[in-house]
Amino acid sequence: MFDHERTELWKRTLGERAGDPAQAARAYLREQLRRTWRSAGQLGEQIRGAYPDLKSHGASRVDVLWQRVDLLLGPEFPLNPAEAFVLGSAFIIYDLGVGLAGLPGGEAGLRKTREWRDALATCIRRETDRAATPGEVSQPTPEYARLATEDSLQLLAAKNARRLGLMQWKGPGGEALHLLEDPALRQQFGEFIGELAYSHGLDVAELGRAFSARRIEAPAPAPADWTVDGLKLAAALRTADTLLVEERRRKLSRPTLVHDRLLYTTGEPFGRGEAEMFWACFEALRKIDRDLHDVDVLLSLSGRPRFQARGVVDADDAARLASHVKTQGWMPVDARVHVSDVPSLIAQIGGAQLYRKDPSVPLRELIQNAADAIRARRALAGLSPDWGSITVRVGRDSNGRWIEVADTGLGMTPRVLTRHLLDFGTSYWMTEDVRRDYPGLAASGFVPAGRFGIGFFSVFMWGDRLQIFSRPFQDQATHVLEFDNGLGAHPILRLAEPGEQLEEGGSRVRVWLSRERDWEQMLLDRSDQWDHWSESEERITFAELLGRIAPTLDVTLKLEDKSGQVQTVIEANDWQTLDATRLLRRIGNTARGINTALMEFLAPMVRPVLDANGQCIGRICIASGAMQRWAGLSVITAGGLRARYSREFTGTLLGSTDVATRDDAEPLALREDLARWATEQARLWERYQLSFEGYELHKRLDIGLAVLSCGGEPGGLPIGYRGGTPITLAMLQEFAGDRDEVTLVDGSERSVRKFTELVVVPCHEAGHTAAGRLLVHLPALMGVYISRAWGVALQDVVAGVEVSEKEWMPTDGRKRRTWVFRRPAVRLH
Repeated sequence: MFDHERTELWKRTLGERAGDPAQAARAYLREQLRRTWRSAGQLGEQIRGAYPDLKSHGASRVDVLWQRVDLLLGPEFPLNPAEAFVLGSAFIIYDLGVGLAGLPGGEAGLRKTREWRDALATCIRRETDRAATPGEVSQPTPEYARLATEDSLQLLAAKNARRLGLMQWKGPGGEALHLLEDPALRQQFGEFIGELAYSHGLDVAELGRAFSARRIEAPAPAPADWTVDGLKLAAALRTADTLLVEERRRKLSRPTLVHDRLLYTTGEPFGRGEAEMFWACFEALRKIDRDLHDVDVLLSLSGRPRFQARGVVDADDAARLASHVKTQGWMPVDARVHVSDVPSLIAQIGGAQLYRKDPSVPLRELIQNAADAIRARRALAGLSPDWGSITVRVGRDSNGRWIEVADTGLGMTPRVLTRHLLDFGTSYWMTEDVRRDYPGLAASGFVPAGRFGIGFFSVFMWGDRLQIFSRPFQDQATHVLEFDNGLGAHPILRLAEPGEQLEEGGSRVRVWLSRERDWEQMLLDRSDQWDHWSESEERITFAELLGRIAPTLDVTLKLEDKSGQVQTVIEANDWQTLDATRLLRRIGNTARGINTALMEFLAPMVRPVLDANGQCIGRICIASGAMQRWAGLSVITAGGLRARYSREFTGTLLGSTDVATRDDAEPLALREDLARWATEQARLWERYQLSFEGYELHKRLDIGLAVLSCGGEPGGLPIGYRGGTPITLAMLQEFAGDRDEVTLVDGSERSVRKFTELVVVPCHEAGHTAAGRLLVHLPALMGVYISRAWGVALQDVVAGVEVSEKEWMPTDGRKRRTWVFRRPAVRLH
């Protein structure tokens, strides 16, 4: 006899009884379930052989599930033998675990599936916060491979649940074996048993929708009233799965039933060093309590009998719980942070407080979400890199001025609209649901720009009224989510009315502005965003605003005004080939005449920055610090959208950000990429002898230093002074040749001009960021040329550099960074 056959639930459903009018039918189901259990043992051995690294749950979990369901239902809950057979078979499939989904192909077959490749890409991204490289995908580490196997089997088990009850495999002699031996039972219940076994992953509301109408007649010779009620069984399995917590929390005893509540106790108390274990148990018991309550409501509202167990004793109060789940030497006080006004908190940290009241932020976030949806659809459908478009519309109606952003991307299902879109702090792209909804997307290399799950909430900075229209690209139906009073009221979800349906997949978000000044503020071209000493403000057009927000977008961006006129503001990836003057005008402060002239002056110097694979990751030129202060002509983008400005270069660089506000980013360009570009810039500036607005470009010291700070070769550009005269690196090398010691000093050369043995390198002339790099790397940068002059190894020169802060002129009143290079002793080899 199996252990579960000792439970009262077994005895009153499938057990033998005297004078039983349905004895034959009951005995038949009982024997078939025993055979299924024995077949499961054979199948388990095969699974362990195919997937030796999968975690084993042990052979007793079926018995535990029977015991827990027996406890939950109570002795009076109506469960007929056919229902007990189906529930017991589902327990067996549940116990076999996810390995069942990977047979018969085994791990070699599993690794060919989209699900496994998705799982591998997701695991690597989760651990490294970047997309997987081709090498990591083709030859994953054993740990990544193991995690991918577990994750993909979980997904395949849920996805292919229907067929798991119909499982067939080959026995030792090559014969065909089935988990359910009897063909009639297999045909009647096979698919349902598999679905039931993996229904524990559904929340209670989904459980109701999936199983409320599922009633299956038992095949002959079972009596006609042995109908299987799917909702009763699914509710029982879900709550039993939740109750398995005490198997993981070893200090918790098996629960007992006190009236209609489960009572948990401990054999020994939780000491002070086990406080976290206690709180983990507390949270687990709270979850059991919530699930029991939700299931009780579901059964009651559907007119089904209710379980006897409907909650957990003292799950709502840790101090009371400690009277039977005991602690020793400490008192459990639930002093966690509580948020009483969630909408208000979201409105603050997801809006103006986070984004510093910049009224253009909601537009940027909507464009980013739209671009991600289009990129995902491209990856899934194998579309071209320039496919898809975003259309921004502006207008006014009886509710006021509105702004709308529409895309031709994936679109959103009602579940995504109501759950993931409104899940503050969790991005849909980072959830497991993406892999279920869109197999192959993770493995395609798609990496979303949005990762924090807060950007959408910035739209409430504009106003409390908005509409979201969305149609998944695989479906025909368009759904509408409406907010009439912001986050303080419940939104409405409905089907789109005639005339509202989207013609193809995608989404459309329309927001009504509560304040007209937000519109006016967005269209002010504040030069003080780029130039701290100027406070002039002039208006720009809405099209210019879009160009500023998304200068390197890889999706076509259009603007449709209130008259219906459509203007293409950005073509997908056009920044790579756009005329340099037009590119700078897109980025910079075009309203000021001096900037327009400066753009035209610098445009011939703009050159692409290429990575090691020859991909364009920027188009920039070096400009002097003085010129750069005159205009906002430099931007680093993340996901094609403006992240921050820089005074180190002119043009645009692609970057990446891990900041939720996306107002900062690090360039993708590596030092060697910038070094190649900077060397080319030096050759160009050597030939560019013009002047601009009285600035003497023949001096060009700051340009030479900027080239040097990037690791480039400045060539004939000056990098410092000696005795008041500009010198190049070649001149420095010649100067060092017959000396055993060379001293470099940072700062202005005027006050130390009389020290002709000093070489002054005014690092600050190269701009703030470049100056920082120079101060850190100057020994290595200059050491290259000094070591050449001395004919020794670079590492020997750098190792002997003495760095100090020295006051060269007492009347100067400041200390200067000083580097002293000394000729190393010649080594004998």
